[in-house]
Parts: sequence; structure tokens; C-alpha cells
Amino acid sequence: MTDPQHTSPRHRHALLFLFISAFLGSLGFTLVAPVLPFLVSRYITDQNQLAVTIGWLTISYSLCSFFAAPVLGALSDRYGRRPVLLLSLLGSAIGYLIFGWGGALWVLFLGRIIDGLTAGNFSAIFGYLADVTKPEERGKYFGIMGAVFGSGFIIGPAVGGLASHISLEAPFYLAAAVTFLNVLWGFFFLPESHRKEHRVDIHFKQLNPFTQIAGLFQIPSIRMLLIAGVLFMIPFVMMQTTFAVLVKDTLHWGPDQTSLAFVMVGISDIVVQGLLLGLMIRLMGESGVALLGLTLSLLSLVGIALLPWYPSGWLVYVSITAFAIGEGVFGASLGSLTSKAAGPTAQGRVQGGSQALNALSQVVSPGLAGQLYSRVGHSAPYWTGAVMVLLGALALGTQLGSKTLVQTEASET
Repeated sequence: MTDPQHTSPRHRHALLFLFISAFLGSLGFTLVAPVLPFLVSRYITDQNQLAVTIGWLTISYSLCSFFAAPVLGALSDRYGRRPVLLLSLLGSAIGYLIFGWGGALWVLFLGRIIDGLTAGNFSAIFGYLADVTKPEERGKYFGIMGAVFGSGFIIGPAVGGLASHISLEAPFYLAAAVTFLNVLWGFFFLPESHRKEHRVDIHFKQLNPFTQIAGLFQIPSIRMLLIAGVLFMIPFVMMQTTFAVLVKDTLHWGPDQTSLAFVMVGISDIVVQGLLLGLMIRLMGESGVALLGLTLSLLSLVGIALLPWYPSGWLVYVSITAFAIGEGVFGASLGSLTSKAAGPTAQGRVQGGSQALNALSQVVSPGLAGQLYSRVGHSAPYWTGAVMVLLGALALGTQLGSKTLVQTEASET
């Protein structure tokens, strides 16, 4: 039976708002990247500590996101997606504004902490998306969301570079402005998507992120899906951490060549998730597409791991493109499978818990990658990542073969 909320014109307008919110979120995050080292360097005396300081800024955001995201997700199940989404966007705007204002290093940390503590925008967006789309359409829409995010990933650094000609603070003020305008649009025009009959009561102990995450792993229909997601996210972050250093050490690439590789990642996201994913899901199903994504990611990690022995630019471009495709189709398919398995009353809690696990991976993975790269060998993060992705594929296969997920999908459709 078709739910009226899936065909309502106001929910079609809401989808447009969600896509623009995802684009602005990606844009705001990436347009500050070109100037971040230069701005931070103003507030430290030992320039050799610049990379360490930026790393701690990243970790401060991820830690706060880890504690906040599951709480905000649970609150969205109780009070609705709209207030949580608007609060999260407002927090990002304030965080960018404070970071641009600066004046001292502690002020920069305050900006990142505020942004992290309100980092529920993407869990609320995906929860909202699950509310207003049919279960069989979610893979396609999750893919479009990934393509929109990828387009912001490409455009953001260019816009940030242009804004930096005004001042180093200008990209942060611009990010704050566009995010705040998005808040105003949502406040006046975004309807609530989470119906009252699907809302659930929450208790104080459920706001503990550790309790929430432990509770998620006790749900049979999503346990292995979450494990597969974590086993993919850790190698993904390890590659982000060490890739630029690896191609510098093995191929002697500079910033321009390295940036081109990341542009190819963004283009691959747009083409595959925005144009091809829907067709792939119709042909292979979400389960098949998710396993294909893990397979491509595994092969690409092996390809990058071979660079110290076979230093080739073509090997880099082929591997990084394969990884981008694999990450794109796996992320969208896994998000759709998890959303179906969660059911209508737990979308926010599950999406928030998933975001918290991703944040925790972003805390742990950079240090692990650095230790493996420097102490074991340049290929070590990628061989380790390949093993993790293989284990993730086994976890996903176990979940897909279980009766619990099959029954859940059948009840949703």
C-alpha cells in the first residue's frame, strides 16, 4: 500500500531541502580546508606542531560527535526530525562563526566542540529521508544524497580558495552564512516527517551513547550491518590519513597531483551514486550492490598497498576510482538496508548510533594509520584495511543470510 506521505508535494519539497542541506554541509566542511593550516598556524608558536594541532581539532569534533549523535538521534525519534535538524544546522553555523572569529587557540577548539555537540544533522537527514520515502526507493535516494555530498566535496575547496583572497577568516564566515540561511529556510518551510504514532518515549539512560550503541548491537536485524559499516569506515579513514603521504613518498607527487586524485573521487561519487546506483539496485538488489562495493574497495586497497613495489600513477588513479565507486555504492546500500531493518520507530536512534560509530572510527583510525605507516611499513595501513573490508564482507554476508533481515524487509515492504 502506498503511504500518502510518500507522494505528498510538501514532502517532495522537503527532499529538495534535504539534498540542499547535505550539499551545504559538505560545502561548509570542505570550503574551509584550504585555509585551515594557515589560520591555525597563527595561534601556535612551534610550527612543527601544526599537524598535531589540526589533528586534535579533528579529534575534538569527532569525540563530541560520538557523544552527541546518538542522543540527538534518539531525541528525533521522540520529538521529531525537524527540531533536531534545525538545531544541528544552527550549531554548525555558530561553530563556523566562532572559528572564524578566533583570537586564541582555545576559541578554535570551542568552535569545533560546539559543531561536534550538535552533529546530528546527517543522522536527522537520513532519518527524515527514511520517513518520506518508500522502503524500495531508499537505496536510490541514499545514493542521490551521496552524490550531492560528493558535489560539495568538489566545489567546496575551490570556493574556499577564492574566499581566502578576501581574508583567511572569510571561508568560515561564508560557511556560517550559508548554513544559517539554510536554518531559516528550514524553520519557515520544512514540515515534520516523523508521524506521532511512530514516536517513542525515551529514558535518561538511553541518552548515554555507550548504552545506546550497546543496545543497537543487541538488535539482531542490524547487528552485523553495523559491524560491516565499522569494518569499512576504519580503512576508509586510514586511507584518508595516509594517502597524501604515501603518494608523496612513493611517487613524489605534489599538492596538485594529489588534489586531482581527490577530485576524481568526487566525480565518481556524483556519476555512480547520482546516475547509476538506482539501475544497479534494480539489477542486483541492495544486498548485491553492497557486496560489490566491498569487493571493489578490497581490490583497490590491495592496489594501493602495492605502490611501494610498483610505483605507478595509473595504479593510483585506477585504485582510488575503484575505491570511490565501492565506497559510494556500499554506503548507500548499507544505509538503505539498515533503515529498512530499523523500522519506523527507531530511525533516529539507529542513524544516530551509526553516526556515533563513524565518529569513533575517526578518533581511532588516524593514530592507528600513522603507527602502521611509520613503524610497520608504508603498505601496512592498506593491507590491514583490506583484511578489515574482507571481514566486513563476511559480516554483511552473515546478516544478509539471516532470517531476521529477510523478515524485516518483508514487513517493511
